[in-house]
Amino acid sequence: MRLKTFPIVLVAVAIAITAIAPSSASAWGDSGHRMIGEAAMRRLPKGLPAFLYTAASISDVGQYSREPDLWRKAGLVHDADRDPAHLIRLDDTGISLAGMGLTDLPATRSLYEAAVRAKGVDPVLAGYLPYSLADAHLQVTKDMAFLRLIALADTHEKDPAKRAWLKEALRRRQDLTLRDIGILSHYIADAAQPMHMSVHYDGWGDFPNPKGFTTAHIHWPLEGAYVRQNVTLKAVLQDMAPYAPCADKVEVCIAQRLERDFDQIMPLYALEKDGGFKPGDSRGGAYMTGRLAHGASDLRDMLGEAWRDSANMTINFAEQTYMDAEAGHIPDLYALLAGES
Repeated sequence: MRLKTFPIVLVAVAIAITAIAPSSASAWGDSGHRMIGEAAMRRLPKGLPAFLYTAASISDVGQYSREPDLWRKAGLVHDADRDPAHLIRLDDTGISLAGMGLTDLPATRSLYEAAVRAKGVDPVLAGYLPYSLADAHLQVTKDMAFLRLIALADTHEKDPAKRAWLKEALRRRQDLTLRDIGILSHYIADAAQPMHMSVHYDGWGDFPNPKGFTTAHIHWPLEGAYVRQNVTLKAVLQDMAPYAPCADKVEVCIAQRLERDFDQIMPLYALEKDGGFKPGDSRGGAYMTGRLAHGASDLRDMLGEAWRDSANMTINFAEQTYMDAEAGHIPDLYALLAGES
């Protein structure tokens, strides 16, 4: 029976994926995503691991920031799971297709998808960007916890062979960290593009439109070619906000940031209606520069938060943390890291 029904399910999912394709294909384009990643890395707060401040790391994060868009069109199972990660559909009052706002979303993606299905909506169409962000942020925090632990282990280890292994472990974890920062960068950048936060994702669509906003397909033209031609990294760096880490839980901080992103959907459409994105009008370039700077500022702040929180991130199945290791409660750090414990 499953063999007969499975293709039908795949066809339904394929239709849904096609429906969201214009908005998930390439938010900000390559240049926008790269600028957000690089700008954040150039404005990191002090005190993070030294390798993050190097020119090579800044460039790597900029390139890795493009990755989730480069994954697309890999195959139906892959795309059905990952394409909705770039967006969340909120109505004009900020309510998701699950029937709740950003601050009230369920604790896990699975519970969120169940709530969406209960409303008769396919989760593929609803999007799950807040969960993409939380997942990516926690992954970077985990990476940083291991960076802390490897550095601590190196100060205690006397065996040359084990120190050589730790050196390679550090190299691998640094590479993984840069890649994972790039993934986090991508989803933060997606959120900073207001159309990724709204049911009005590519023109106003088939909704009440009392202000007469455009129904044309403006999503890709604005975030792609327009940004490439009208926004510079220098301008984004100059427009970034001061460092302002969030002290609340990860999910709460993300919801607060996404609410600010969502608040930009009306200003974007109003500016488009007023001709702000037409050639020769500087308002559009200034607006898009501000959006990219906002995304870069959020990424920088979240990286500071990840480093701060990594000291208390668990590092093994025993629920031990870096702070436990620093206090001497993990007797053999090498064995833990090398999988010999």
